Amino acid sequence: MARLFISEERLDAWMADGKVDLDGELMTLKEIGKSFTIRPAVRFLEVTGNEADGAELIGKVKDEEALAGLGAEHYSTSVILGEVAYEVQQGFLGDPVAGG
Repeated sequence: MARLFISEERLDAWMADGKVDLDGELMTLKEIGKSFTIRPAVRFLEVTGNEADGAELIGKVKDEEALAGLGAEHYSTSVILGEVAYEVQQGFLGDPVAGG
């Protein structure tokens, strides 16, 4: 099973509906019985302003470690990389747990 991006809104809805169990960094989807380790991440939605997406980040998902490696600054729903400002969706990157 591949990695997946879970928006904060989606995770909140799943929790409200009782569709997931969350134990620290371990999230289990009850319906399919699969578990994922999750960590904070963002999905790049668009460039704000007139700059070009020179880093080709639109549609990509990056965790906090990857953002730091790029030298990007993340605040709320924005990421700034050099002179380019991006609108991002906050959420989590989930890596499948073997056998779970």
